[in-house]
Amino acid sequence: MKTILLIAVAIIIGFYGNLAAQESASLLKPINEQSLDSVLKANEGNVVLVNLWAYWCQPCKEEFPELVKLYNNYKDKNFKLIFISLDFDDALATKTEPYLKSQNVDWVTYYNKFKKDEDMINFFSKEWDGAIPATFIYDKSGNKVKELVGKKTYEVFEQEVLKHLDN
Repeated sequence: MKTILLIAVAIIIGFYGNLAAQESASLLKPINEQSLDSVLKANEGNVVLVNLWAYWCQPCKEEFPELVKLYNNYKDKNFKLIFISLDFDDALATKTEPYLKSQNVDWVTYYNKFKKDEDMINFFSKEWDGAIPATFIYDKSGNKVKELVGKKTYEVFEQEVLKHLDN
């Protein structure tokens, strides 16, 4: 009898422990120049929109739902959305990830781990001054085709993405 009870307790603990581990699994992954290059290459064949944002940036948070809506409308049509958070490490678990979940982001999102900020800036564009929100759109061949700096609307994002989805 004790053996059966112990087995039942072990199963319950294992189930809830596994459930807790799944719930605490982070959507956030670090990204640097090499891993970002790999992510972009892995997404060739899709139109890719990369958005750099931060929880503390109000314009970023204002356009964020527009990007999620765009993703949901076109994710089945060779469109990928990559968010890169520029939040500081101490805010990732307490601010960034809860915000992502509140926006129904259930796909992997990245956070900046470039060695220097200027390395990240230069990766995207030597003309970009680092202001956020910043959005970079890549065509199906992996070529950067558009830079959008500052808060934009759904219509602006959709117009730019559709130019390349139809090709």
